[in-house]
Amino acid sequence: MPMSVSVICPQLADAALRVRLFNDVRDAVKRWRPGFERWQLTLFRSQSGDGWDLALSGPRFRKVLTLHGPLEDLPGLVTAYVDALLANLSPGMSSA
Repeated sequence: MPMSVSVICPQLADAALRVRLFNDVRDAVKRWRPGFERWQLTLFRSQSGDGWDLALSGPRFRKVLTLHGPLEDLPGLVTAYVDALLANLSPGMSSA
């Protein structure tokens, strides 16, 4: 059964950028967590107006942070963070 990865980014108007972001995040999650798991990434403009607030949640895991950088670099920034986070998250470990 395939894994479920949801990427929610209602304030990201560029459709091609949304598709790239989804594909990159899905590939990063599959690379580190190939089993059946549900992961959700939600991306909103930061309330401060400077950057993007990213919420990443998965099995027994939730992390929220703010990313800064040019809009066109957003998929790379998000994917780099997901890669680093999942590389250091051992099975069964939780973070808040």
